[in-house]
Amino acid sequence: MLYSDMTKEQLQAEMKELQRKGQRAFDEENWTEYEIHMTKWYLAKSYEILPTAHIEIGRTYRIAEEYDRLTVTGLEGVMAWGIRQSTGETTAIPIARLDEYDDDFS
Repeated sequence: MLYSDMTKEQLQAEMKELQRKGQRAFDEENWTEYEIHMTKWYLAKSYEILPTAHIEIGRTYRIAEEYDRLTVTGLEGVMAWGIRQSTGETTAIPIARLDEYDDDFS
């Protein structure tokens, strides 16, 4: 079933399962599998928060689990498109990975 077709409860159950699988991969130091499960978790979380999420175009956000920021240039579904501060490249990030940042972030 697609995340876009799931209820909030189904998304939460999926996220719980992805966290379990991600933790197992982390414990086994299987970084590729860990990254896959975390990416899926952020996508599921993005669908869960979509109705209430408020992402502003032109605003800069910290990218969760990275030492980088993204200046949002557009939104498409659950993906925020923007410019990475570290590289200047355009990329898409699930909206659940975007956090407001403070000036102390480096």
